[in-house]
Amino acid sequence: MKKFLVLAVAALMIFALAACAQPAQPAAPAADAPAAEAPAADTSGGDSVGAKKLAYLAPSFNTPFWGYCEDGINDVAASLGWTSTSFDSNNEAATQLKNAQNAIAAGADAIIISPTDSASCPAVLEECKNSGIPVVICDIGSDSGEYLTLIATPNKAGAYKVGQYFTEYVAAEGLTGVVGEITIPLARINGQNRQNGFQQALDEAGITKTTVLESTDFSVDEAYNQTKNIVSANPDLMAIWSHHSQATLGIVKALEEQGLTGKIVIACFDADPEVVDYIRDGIVLVCGAQQPIQMGREAVIALEAFWNGENVPDEVPVEVLLLTAATIESQIDDIIRNVCPVNPR
Repeated sequence: MKKFLVLAVAALMIFALAACAQPAQPAAPAADAPAAEAPAADTSGGDSVGAKKLAYLAPSFNTPFWGYCEDGINDVAASLGWTSTSFDSNNEAATQLKNAQNAIAAGADAIIISPTDSASCPAVLEECKNSGIPVVICDIGSDSGEYLTLIATPNKAGAYKVGQYFTEYVAAEGLTGVVGEITIPLARINGQNRQNGFQQALDEAGITKTTVLESTDFSVDEAYNQTKNIVSANPDLMAIWSHHSQATLGIVKALEEQGLTGKIVIACFDADPEVVDYIRDGIVLVCGAQQPIQMGREAVIALEAFWNGENVPDEVPVEVLLLTAATIESQIDDIIRNVCPVNPR
């Protein structure tokens, strides 16, 4: 009996040792335990290429248009978890180049530039090329140089569209006379295209263009004085064609002061909140509105595509919106999202 007990105890000890030698197994989940959920997919795109530092070189933030471009850049950059620093070039080519050098020294991964003029842009492009930094041009364009893409308004086609609307109105109203013009600098490719597009419509309608004055500081006061000069030099003035929103505000101010509101037609390019109000009130006949907020967005979208190894086209066009009193209320949402703020009514 004792022998049997000894053998039994020994068998139990061997069994226990064998059990301890087996690897531990995970406990089975309780029957009512919920299944683990897979992590949600990240659809923001922010982690796809890592955080990036962008630099935006603007011609001058005295012109609201470039602030709207900046808004679009910041909008998409923030959604991706990137940062963007803006530099004001004060419409000076030398300052623009220095800004580019400062941005590179500060560790910018890419530069978005709206050049002070097309002739000065190649120097910035060369500086970036030597540093291995991609560049997106947001409006205006460059005479030469290497860059990733150009975010561009079809300026000639847009100005032609404005001109067509204007000449059809002139014909319908039986108006006669000459047309004055206040331009952005014609050293800019987009300025040349705006002039040529509107001129094409005038030529087709047999309308003569007279005094042409070029903006230098893009201020309302500058355009106010230019308008007074155009009116004084042309007793048969029928209309003024404006290339940018600040010029349009100066034109409205000068014509109102001289009692000429509604007697001289205003056709313009670029919108801001005041221009939108002038169209609503019939003070400005027609505006070819670029979409600067969307242009800024497209600049960052192009860089994200580039860093993701996707194909980026040489040019990304952003259409011109034709704003008139008859259509503008139906366009308000698009204007707010892509062009500029709108004064509530």
